[in-house]
Amino acid sequence: MSLTVITPVLNEQTFLPLFLQSVTSFADEIIIVDGGSTDSSVDIIQSFAGKHNIRLFVKKQGMAYSDEWNESEVRNFMIDEARGDWIANIDADEIFDEGLNEILPVKMKQAAADVFLFPIVNFWRDLWTVRVNAPNDERWSNDIVRMWRNGKGIRYRDQKHHCTLRGEKGDIWTLPSERLNVPLYHCHYALGKKIKFNDNRRGDVNLIDNSGAPDWSFRHGEYEVRTVPFSGKHPRILYPYLRIQGETDVIERQVERL
Repeated sequence: MSLTVITPVLNEQTFLPLFLQSVTSFADEIIIVDGGSTDSSVDIIQSFAGKHNIRLFVKKQGMAYSDEWNESEVRNFMIDEARGDWIANIDADEIFDEGLNEILPVKMKQAAADVFLFPIVNFWRDLWTVRVNAPNDERWSNDIVRMWRNGKGIRYRDQKHHCTLRGEKGDIWTLPSERLNVPLYHCHYALGKKIKFNDNRRGDVNLIDNSGAPDWSFRHGEYEVRTVPFSGKHPRILYPYLRIQGETDVIERQVERL
């Protein structure tokens, strides 16, 4: 059984080295569509492409996270291009726990399910804090579909951005599924500038005008930004980033438990 990872990219130089190091360890094919990056994203992708099966396409999409985007069209294009028996949609700011490498070959071969769900860990502010669900803001600590069997008619709904999956005959949640207890870590708000251009539409960190640093204490009144301390074990691939954030003592404790 083979796996294709599909990923749209636009100015992801902060995350791509981490992302590519991760997915090249378990994917048989990686399809990337670049939306017109003006940073070093394409150079980083090409540096990995010489040693791995990476297929890079360029489809300029306009301003990030605006209605100039047509995200569902791009993602469905990648689905049509995928050659693997399974498809995984993993964004450039997401990485799987290394436990996936061990169980995935077995699960893809033996599973009766057509869809795999995973627990998602949304780092918030740093790699030691996790954002979780709150009333009126229930999208942070749910299981999430990130892998499905190719050829089952699973595609993205016609939406400009943050598009959702659907099955051939209805909602994705109606298909046979299995939850794999392997965390997917979302690092968008914990690394680099910790916020992408034009991606603060809900105002959670008070950067509507895209200037300045995130205000992690900001409250806009519509819902609570609820967080808890991260209580898990970081994947090894994050250790260099933890050192940058000055947490070498915690890394050492984690290494001792391995």
